[in-house]
Amino acid sequence: MRKMSMMSLLAAVPLSMCIAQTNGVVVTLTMPGEEMLLLEMTPFSVSVSNGTDRVIPVFKDGDTALLRQIWLDVGARKPYAANWPPAIERRNKIWSFVNTSTESLNPGESFTWTFTFIPVLKLTGFAYHAQATNITAKVLVGDNEWATSATIPFSVCQEDIEGAGLLPKSPVVECLYATTKMKTDIIIRDVKIGNKRYLFTDDGYRIYEIPDGDTPEVLLDVGKGILSVSFKNSKRRVLYNLSQKKGETTEH
Repeated sequence: MRKMSMMSLLAAVPLSMCIAQTNGVVVTLTMPGEEMLLLEMTPFSVSVSNGTDRVIPVFKDGDTALLRQIWLDVGARKPYAANWPPAIERRNKIWSFVNTSTESLNPGESFTWTFTFIPVLKLTGFAYHAQATNITAKVLVGDNEWATSATIPFSVCQEDIEGAGLLPKSPVVECLYATTKMKTDIIIRDVKIGNKRYLFTDDGYRIYEIPDGDTPEVLLDVGKGILSVSFKNSKRRVLYNLSQKKGETTEH
């Protein structure tokens, strides 16, 4: 009998997650890892939970939230003034504007913003130019009142930058049809980031960290569009939805 472990809302990878509470408001920042590829597509998320006794206005549209309410405070080694992404800017986050939102969180309610594609590329692009070292998510929840997550290490993989792209140069992991065991045309790559190895789709989505000394076996269920990734030594299995770009882990 297999046991289901806690799954990420974003992907089946062990993610970098930081949680902190400010005056009853809890903010959680979830990143794909402490190091990301420059052109990585794996989503990141910001969650807010209202533990106060008041209603908190929010913009549930992700683009508006990044422009007006969510501040990704990136610590960096190098000043970088050109073309900051809206998420990195603090100056456009004004409570009088947030307070006009028709959407809100009642006491006890939570909401999660999940950011994909353009926001991800803008964040890693900024992190590359500014030589990022860490990141904190801050959500404007009152007049000059910021609820913040904890701070976690964050950078773009230096080897990826210097090598002009780790992803296309990384070894291919064979993907077979689950029923016939014949080779598919899906490309999965074994990418080393720092001292860890990860499975990635060929279009830049991180699937799972490869356990030390283990070898992945990847099978495709065509009807469901699900990749089944097994690790013999660690007795883990990852079920990854190719269209939704997320998955879950099981233990045998």
